[in-house]
Amino acid sequence: MMSKIFNLCLPVLFLSCLISGCDRSSGLKDFTYRYSMESVNNFKVEFQLNPDSTYQITRHNYFFDKFEGKARPLIKEGILTQEEFDIFAGLIARSKLGKMKDAYGFDRKGDVDNSIVYMVELKQDEKSKFVSVNSGTDEHLPDGFNHLIAFTGEFISDKMEVLE
Repeated sequence: MMSKIFNLCLPVLFLSCLISGCDRSSGLKDFTYRYSMESVNNFKVEFQLNPDSTYQITRHNYFFDKFEGKARPLIKEGILTQEEFDIFAGLIARSKLGKMKDAYGFDRKGDVDNSIVYMVELKQDEKSKFVSVNSGTDEHLPDGFNHLIAFTGEFISDKMEVLE
């Protein structure tokens, strides 16, 4: 009987650990994660996650700033919950940033002025890895990287919604 209960609980425990971000073995310690998404001359959104779980989000609306003649960035600062931090740490670990090229999608011709560009930096142990991606790229990006970008965008949207 005890064996059956153990066999039923083990998969549940494993899945809950995966979902909650039990990635302490990821090797990510004291890292800083920076993300920006920019449409040149239109807007820029920046996010920084610090080792102490503090974060800052800054949103610039260049188009309206030029129209009004003054910069009015929206800034949101806060502290991640342990669950949010663990999710970010897990996504960063699975993103394969260290194995990615530095740039994707910047070799094509055409209307690049209206492109959206993503830039990600991971700083750890005095080393930085930068990855820049033109959203119109045809190059394959690792699924883990795409998940990290998507989660970061959703996190920013959720936190900035409060300011509007």
